[in-house]
Amino acid sequence: MKRILSFDKALTFKKYKDAGKTLYSTLVEKYRICSAAFIELVVNPPLDTKKRYRTLLYAISIVCLIDYVAISVLADKSIFDIYPSLPQLDTRDTIDIFVADLDAKSILKETREVLLPADNEGRVRRLIKLVAEGSEFENTRAIAPIDIIVRHIWFYDTTCIIDCELGTIEGVPYIPDSFKAFGRALEQTISRNVPGVSKVVLLEHGIYGKNLW
Repeated sequence: MKRILSFDKALTFKKYKDAGKTLYSTLVEKYRICSAAFIELVVNPPLDTKKRYRTLLYAISIVCLIDYVAISVLADKSIFDIYPSLPQLDTRDTIDIFVADLDAKSILKETREVLLPADNEGRVRRLIKLVAEGSEFENTRAIAPIDIIVRHIWFYDTTCIIDCELGTIEGVPYIPDSFKAFGRALEQTISRNVPGVSKVVLLEHGIYGKNLW
């Protein structure tokens, strides 16, 4: 029984192989005929200018089409698969961002389309910048009156530890308790958008428990 099945498989393979050879031979012959006709048109073009250009255009199109089909057959690909698919133009993610309001008590939720890195550390760095910049609709920049430079990021169990270095921004007023409000907004944002993180700890040059501003 196994021998019969093996013999049937061999016959099927031979049939497809012979069909492929026949198709290839046919394409080669058609290509030869079209190439000869194309050369004839170039050497002895029609006298009428419009007819000459139209015939030349048809000949070039046919030769290009046959070349394309021949390349597809030789590459063992479908004629629809030889060119890559169109790239995705918009790769932004739709995420929720939380920012502190100017009263340093309320937390605002905003839905944005943001380009985020694939790795968790890169995502955290990007999210810190977004939260520090504040709301897109309200002027809440005073909640984070400094320029936050991320030095290191660690992940320990469900905790994200962020070590920062601060740069002063001139002319931004200080709001009492704004750092606590910023920390809450940052923790909610990172917890929502980084898998496995539920707590965020901010350090300044490795010092824990210090208000950054």
